Amino acid sequence: MILYHAPPSYYSMVARLALLEAGVGFDSRPMDLHIAKEQLAPWYQAINPHMTVPALVDDTATLVDSQDILRFASAKAGSSWLDSEAAVGGQIETVVQAFYAIPIENLTFTKAMRKFPPLRYIFPKVLDKIVKKLEGELGTAQHPEAVRAKISINEKRISYFTESNLTQKLADERDRVNAFLKDISVSSPLLFGEKVSSADIVCAVFVARLAMIGEQALLKPVPELTDWFERFQSRPAFGSADIWMRPHFLRLLLRR
Repeated sequence: MILYHAPPSYYSMVARLALLEAGVGFDSRPMDLHIAKEQLAPWYQAINPHMTVPALVDDTATLVDSQDILRFASAKAGSSWLDSEAAVGGQIETVVQAFYAIPIENLTFTKAMRKFPPLRYIFPKVLDKIVKKLEGELGTAQHPEAVRAKISINEKRISYFTESNLTQKLADERDRVNAFLKDISVSSPLLFGEKVSSADIVCAVFVARLAMIGEQALLKPVPELTDWFERFQSRPAFGSADIWMRPHFLRLLLRR
């Protein structure tokens, strides 16, 4: 079983943490998304036409979405996770779906562009270059619909980051995060009790991202979630999953 992932990738962190918490063994294949842009390479498009990470591949199936990998890990974990318990399964799924409804990159890059104004020019230019590359490959693409979808996603990102007021966008994204956080109730020691759940996985990655981009203040109204995260960080899987709580610029340059 091979996990194609990128160390700084938000959804790759979900996959790594889920698999490790579930005790699922896998071979790691890190991807260079920023310099070599391996996600756009034909060999990887053959694995994942959506050109995203993570992707989990074995002899029987290929999973190309972190939510599917999360479900796979939960199924492998069985009764050692709380997901299958009727009393809380629905609540866990509600948290997971709310997590996936938040476009975290909007908050991440809006915050970065406000802090470092040159990124307002650089980031859209990078996306536009990717769009032009994909447009040039449409005629020979094995999965042209997937390529068109990728082009559309990047065009929408360009519009989001270049149109209207970044300050208002940042406020809107913070409101979205606040709404998510206030709906999470914490048991002890984990979110829903004694056993880990998919909700713990996604919330750990979510809170780590808030720390990485300097948005820890959003946690102040929910101190019990801060306490939970302190406890969760002591779990062996968290330590092994390479969950980024601060930027690692040198690692990005070294492509690992």
